[in-house]
Order: sequence, then C-alpha cells, then structure tokens
Amino acid sequence: MPLATAMAALFTLFALSATGFAQGHMTGGHMYYGLSAEQQAAAQKIHAEHYAATAPLQQQLYARQAELDAQIYAQGGDDKKVQSLTREVGDIRAKLYAAQVDLRRALAKAGIPATGMGGMGCGMMGGGMGPHHSM
Repeated sequence: MPLATAMAALFTLFALSATGFAQGHMTGGHMYYGLSAEQQAAAQKIHAEHYAATAPLQQQLYARQAELDAQIYAQGGDDKKVQSLTREVGDIRAKLYAAQVDLRRALAKAGIPATGMGGMGCGMMGGGMGPHHSM
C-alpha cells in the first residue's frame, strides 16, 4: 500500500506541475506568467535580438576562458599571458553584463516584467552564459 500511495502522490505532483507550466509562457528560456500574446511576441523578439547580439561575445568568452585555464594549469605557464587573458575575460564579461542590462531595460520599456529572469546573472543566457559565467 505505501508504494501505491507514493505513486499516487508522485502522479499528483507531476499533474500539478504540468498544469502550472502550461499556464505560463516560455520565452527565450524564461518563464513568464500572465503575458498577453502581444507581450509574449515582444519578449521573444527582444530575447532573440539579445542572444544574436551576444553570441559572438559568448564564443569569445569561452575561447579566452579555455586559453586562460590552459595557461593556469600548464607547467611553466606564462604569467604575462595569464594576466593578459584575465583582463580580456574581465572585459568580455563586462560587455556581457552591459548587454544583460540593455536586455532588462528593453523588456521594461516593452512593459514586460523581468522578475522571472532570476536576477542580473541569469542567463542569457539558459539561457546562461555558460560554465565559466559569474557576475
């Protein structure tokens, strides 16, 4: 009997969570509840533009971070190269942060709440900025 009760509870939990998910709108990896069709379309457009604009920066960040990691863990790594790459990674992250602020401002201007985005460090991206992202 306990197994049947556990299965019933699990099924109920699944059904309730699926219902809640269906009521929201998924936009750019972000959940928005209670948006009109127009707001949903605007949010999708804003997110798509943001991701397209920041994709090259994301690629640069991944590449520079990989180079930095290689230099840090290499035997006899070049200290000047580590310092240079550290500055580059910081500069790229600053650009991505500014783009994130621009995204939030565009959403606000369109009347779309950004509270579902999990704060400034969401991500872009899963949207996230990737495994080395930290703001």
